Amino acid sequence: MNHSRLKLTLVLSSSLGLTAMAASTHWDAVLLTPLGLYHVDTHAVSDKGDIKTVQSLLDYKTTQETSEGQKYRSSQTELQLNCKTHSARIMHTRYLAGAMGSGQEVHKEGSVREWLDIVKGTPIDRIAHRVC
Repeated sequence: MNHSRLKLTLVLSSSLGLTAMAASTHWDAVLLTPLGLYHVDTHAVSDKGDIKTVQSLLDYKTTQETSEGQKYRSSQTELQLNCKTHSARIMHTRYLAGAMGSGQEVHKEGSVREWLDIVKGTPIDRIAHRVC
C-alpha cells in the first residue's frame, strides 16, 4: 500500500471511529428554556444506589461567550443526582464551540460543587424525573 493510500485509510478509519463514538451518545430533549434546549443521555446513566451520574447537554439558542471572550454554542455537564434526597450537584462542565456538543472545547470547569435541593420545574428536576 503506498504512503498516501495508507494516510487516506487511517483518516477514514479515524473518522468512522469518531462517528461511532458520537452515535453512542443518545441525547433526549428535556426542556426548552429562553436560554436553549436541555438534553440528557439516559442510555449512559451510572448507578451507585441512590446516586445516579448522568450527562446533560445545553444547546444554546444564541452563541455565548466566556469571560475570556471565547465563543461557544453548547455545554455538556456531568451531574450527580441523589434520588433519595432529591438533591443534585455538578461534577464538571465543558463548553464547546459547536451546537449539540460538537466542535472544539473552549473552556472547562472541573470543581465538584455542593449538594443542592432540586427545584421543581427546573431542567435538573426534569432530568431527575427521567433518571430516578
